[in-house]
Amino acid sequence: MNINLSNMRFIFGALLFGLTGPACAQEQVLSPSTLNANPSAYKNKDVTVRGYVTLELEGHNLYESKELNEQFRKGFDAGSKDFHVRDYTKYCLTIANPDLMYRNRATLRGKTLVVKGKFLDDYRNPRVIDLGACPFPTAILIDMGDFKLRYGNLLPNK
Repeated sequence: MNINLSNMRFIFGALLFGLTGPACAQEQVLSPSTLNANPSAYKNKDVTVRGYVTLELEGHNLYESKELNEQFRKGFDAGSKDFHVRDYTKYCLTIANPDLMYRNRATLRGKTLVVKGKFLDDYRNPRVIDLGACPFPTAILIDMGDFKLRYGNLLPNK
């Protein structure tokens, strides 16, 4: 078998790409608590986050998980002295641009989704009170183009 140097380079390159290509192509998916643990590290950066969608009158958020959201709701509704809201704030990330999601509330609420967008370390605005925001000042400005590509089947009201 006769293999010349250019063929060897091609084969080596193909093997190297095959070993590293898929790993490099994977996006790092973060949780709300990871972002909230160090907001200055992610400030104004594009991030990908997984969260449980809450689209209620009092909230348009990505919560760490359905289970943690249920624990929070149960504790809050019970009004127990042992329940502290601050124990749950790190798990919540406000959706800064929820309009499309509210229009499709019936198909999106209660789903765990992966979204891309710009992380905002301080979403609060002194001129606007957002009653649907998390107690923490952080938020994600969702890339709606990416969102439509990922979840277009869930968006009858585009």
